[in-house]
Amino acid sequence: MKKDARFLTVKILDQFSNNPIKLDLITNEIFSKFKPDPLIRSRVYVLSKEVIRFNGRLVLMIEFISDRRHNRIDLSILSILKIAFYEIVMDDAVPDYAAVDSAVTLTNGLLNRRAAGFTNAVLRKLTRKMQEDKNWFRSLMDDPNWHSLPNWIQERWRGQFGKQQFLKMVEKINLPSSSFIRVEIHKITMSAVIELLTNEGIKTEEFSPTFLKVYAGSGKILNTDLFKKGHISIQDPASAAIVDCLDARSGDTILDVCAAPGTKTLYLSNIVGKEGSVLASDKNSERVRMGKKDMNRHGQRNITWSIKDARKDSYPLADRILIDAPCTGTGVLARRPDIRWICKPQDIKVSSKKQIEILNNCSRFLKTRGTIVYATCSIEPEENWNVVDRFLKLNTEFLIDSIPSEVPFDWIDGRGGLRTLPHLHGVDGMFAVKLKRRQ
Repeated sequence: MKKDARFLTVKILDQFSNNPIKLDLITNEIFSKFKPDPLIRSRVYVLSKEVIRFNGRLVLMIEFISDRRHNRIDLSILSILKIAFYEIVMDDAVPDYAAVDSAVTLTNGLLNRRAAGFTNAVLRKLTRKMQEDKNWFRSLMDDPNWHSLPNWIQERWRGQFGKQQFLKMVEKINLPSSSFIRVEIHKITMSAVIELLTNEGIKTEEFSPTFLKVYAGSGKILNTDLFKKGHISIQDPASAAIVDCLDARSGDTILDVCAAPGTKTLYLSNIVGKEGSVLASDKNSERVRMGKKDMNRHGQRNITWSIKDARKDSYPLADRILIDAPCTGTGVLARRPDIRWICKPQDIKVSSKKQIEILNNCSRFLKTRGTIVYATCSIEPEENWNVVDRFLKLNTEFLIDSIPSEVPFDWIDGRGGLRTLPHLHGVDGMFAVKLKRRQ
């Protein structure tokens, strides 16, 4: 049987449905087993990510067209139908006949002729429905599953943002996230990077003095000499703004905990220069290995990586500490659509407990009048201001400090913290507070 992109995507979707864990882990496992060529890999990345993004909506449509509950459909047939519905309804690049034929062939190969007949009947009904009425799905749009988010997230965000802002947020995170490039402007000019990327078929536009927004060709970035030589990095501007909040200076000693794989670490390394140092650590040894590899690609010599647990381990005293705390990741659902199905309500409480432990422990290693930036990629209050407030009640020698002017003014909330939201700012959802030790 042909092991094409759809076949591999079915394998990934089946595993994810049985055990929702990080999509990257499942994908890497499937790739290790079947060893597809680069073109197939690229299609699998897109297909699996987008089908998982729209999982709720696709299941809703499949149930409507097939007149059968999804739990009464074989798991692999359901995965095949999700792919076909995505290609027919949402992907203009795939002809309907190709999506139908491949789905039927795949069903026959993975299961049997009878199952293939069911797949064929459902998809033929879908294509007829679309020909008869382009807005056939109108009646489904009022169903909560249309948003393709777990109900608990929908309820939480409606309460947090209100109905209209919630709908705008959902619309934004159900689009592929924008890609950005941070340019090492101390190594190369922005204009030179734009020209070189254009020659590689990568279309960009200046987003800020150090960032480019990518409009086409993002899949080619990793293969460019610019990336291989460390002249550019793939990073969201809101992620870089967390580093800007620290207001690091040349010669500083920076403690960067929970740092792997180290994109922010590299940015800090450039700021502190040869006279400074970045003590980067993470408790995940594989991610630390990735950080070291990236450090070597950039040729940085002022970063020291180690494996440490920020909740309990000891560190040298530092001028500034960056805590990019582990969190639920609800601010990056556009970039990581799998998170919405992995994350559970209780995870917020579990994360906030770890976060306060990390903040309390690491604060012991800050020098007098030093600075801590506490940050997450969550948009949940329990992981953000609630953690900061709990810390300040227990540590009266700390106070909230002003965020530097490099951070856009409209990214600052009413209490003086960094807070970005995808639907308002066009970047990932991030949170950060700058804390200063006064004694």
